[in-house]
Amino acid sequence: MCLLHYASDGEDVLRYKIDSLRSQLANAVSEYNSFTAGPVVQLSQALDIYILESQQKQSKKGRK
Repeated sequence: MCLLHYASDGEDVLRYKIDSLRSQLANAVSEYNSFTAGPVVQLSQALDIYILESQQKQSKKGRK
């Protein structure tokens, strides 16, 4: 039971990070008025990493 709660907490943290980065990315695109400005690209790449991690976790769940 404790392990399930821990997994859920980890998923919540990951979901929060993804939502936070999405918001930061949207703000950066508005601020720089560009999809290719350095800070925008950095945020996008960071978001990609977390989305990939989330997808991998979901994939592992589906195989169990």
